[in-house]
Amino acid sequence: MVVYITYNLAEAQVIAGRLEADGIPTMVHQAAGGRAFGITVGILGEVRVLVRPQDYRQAMVILIDDDAGDIDELPDSSDYIIYRFEDDSSDE
Repeated sequence: MVVYITYNLAEAQVIAGRLEADGIPTMVHQAAGGRAFGITVGILGEVRVLVRPQDYRQAMVILIDDDAGDIDELPDSSDYIIYRFEDDSSDE
């Protein structure tokens, strides 16, 4: 059963890894045509995370709990990024 749909293979693999860490076997599936041609939109661009029917409810609970905001995330704005550069000049 499908528990997650995205258009990003790496994101799907992270979701699958999260579920597998809790003992739920997963499969990441993308249509062969989409992968071969690098299509990332529409039905050919979909990447699906699948679980067995008996694991569906537990998988959804895990994903909903993770999405509840328990994890601190970086803000979407780059205004908070501070860049530091070392000064290689010597004071003589």
